[in-house]
This record gives sequence, C-alpha cells and structure tokens, in this order.
Amino acid sequence: MKLQSRNALRTLLTLLEERDTKDKQILHLLREVTKDARKIIAYAPDKWEVKVDPKFLEWDSAGKEIYFPKMTEHTLEFILPEAWESGPFGILEPKGIRTLDFREADWIIVPALGYDEQGFRLGRGAGFYDRTLFDADPSRLIGLTYEELFPARFDKEDHDIRVGKVITEKKIYQIV
Repeated sequence: MKLQSRNALRTLLTLLEERDTKDKQILHLLREVTKDARKIIAYAPDKWEVKVDPKFLEWDSAGKEIYFPKMTEHTLEFILPEAWESGPFGILEPKGIRTLDFREADWIIVPALGYDEQGFRLGRGAGFYDRTLFDADPSRLIGLTYEELFPARFDKEDHDIRVGKVITEKKIYQIV
C-alpha cells in the first residue's frame, strides 16, 4: 500500500500547478514559525519535496545555524555545511566538521512525499529519518507539503515518525 501511495503522490506532484509560487508561500509561513530559532535542521530538496531555500527564508542573515542531513550507514548525521557533495541517492549532502544532535535543534524540517492528518510522514522508503528521529519530540518537527496533497492517504506503520506541524501554502496545521 505504501508503494502505491508513494507513486500516487509522485504523480500528483508532477501535475501540481504553480509549484514555485506555492513553495514561496510555504516558505513565507515557515519563516514566521522559525523566526526566533537559533539552530534549525533543514534538508536539501529533491524534485519531490518543497524547495527549502535558506536565502529566501533569510536564515543566513539572521545569525541562525542551519544543519543538513548526511547519510551514515543506517541513520542521519546533521552537519553545518562548509561545502556540498552528491550523496548516495543523488541528493546534495553537507561536508563539514560541526555536527548537531537533533535534540539540540529548535526546529527540524522533515522532508516527505506527504503527511497524513495525524502528522505521520510518508517518506521515500529508505527509513533514514524514521531511524534517526524515532524518539524526537514531534512538537519540534515540521512537515512541508501542498494543500492539494494534504492529508495524504497511506497505511502508517509502527516505525513511522510524525510531525507536530504541517505547513502548506494556505496555512499552518498544528497537529501536536
């Protein structure tokens, strides 16, 4: 069922109109939520995810530390980027020496293909975020998606993590 849900969401994402405009509207709301944060974990987007742009969010000029995920054998490590390289799945990953334990982040922006009405995420199936953030406080996790795709329908599993907020181009859904 999850594979079917992933394929359906990918199809809907390819048909989504005015995606760049919607991304900017989502980021505008995200900027408001994260305005007082000092340490944020974000992600380098692929074609299936909302494009998180630290410059548009004005995170660079606000003195924030923005960490990004790098895959290890089974989990993620969050690194303050000094440079970038292509990771195992072709997604940009940071290179750097400063790392952050996710428990010390003010906000964690969690990528996904979709989120259900309870904030559970449908990732791409490799489980890196689920294994890394399995005991994270959902109230500090934020999901980004499009109004037309929320809530997504899929069968959640015991290992799936959930976010406390879902932000679309229309509104902020407070879940937890």
